Amino acid sequence: MSVFVDPCAPAWHAGFVALMPQIERQVRKLLRGLKGEALDDARSEAVAQAAINYHRLAVQGRESDAYATPLAIYAVRLGRAGRRLGSRLANQDALGPERREDESAGWTELVADRHATPAEIAAVRIDFRAWLELLPEPKRRIAQTLAEGETTRGAAELFGVSAGRISQLRRELADNWRAFSATPVSA
Repeated sequence: MSVFVDPCAPAWHAGFVALMPQIERQVRKLLRGLKGEALDDARSEAVAQAAINYHRLAVQGRESDAYATPLAIYAVRLGRAGRRLGSRLANQDALGPERREDESAGWTELVADRHATPAEIAAVRIDFRAWLELLPEPKRRIAQTLAEGETTRGAAELFGVSAGRISQLRRELADNWRAFSATPVSA
């Protein structure tokens, strides 16, 4: 099957269109577990992000460095981290990957709202690092993974446990964080 290439399209477009079936296949694999409209939205977002990243490489004359799998992985990671195309969040995300709007149960305390001052954001970062240091190593790794935006299912696969166990740990960690952040600082 031949793919129609628009003669008016920019030069980089043909290269991206050639990679698109592989990118879509990788994106589908990476987004398994999502269903319905959430899956459709995430797929569309990831393919669009991959196109933007391919274009950036093309502008730099590095089209030969563009491969489907890394483009797909990076696009999906950005989406999971809440860095959506065309959103103010993508350009002004104060906490980077820690920002999650979906599946953020218990981690909302780590998200700086749009009205937070730089001092408040810095305080949360410092407190979060101090809290992580108090956790046992396995829980610390899981907490960092979840705070970076990994889903429950993704974290379960990474750590070789059930999604239910990660969900339990998420609640434990959230309760632990609330107790830690409510502790007054002694002078």
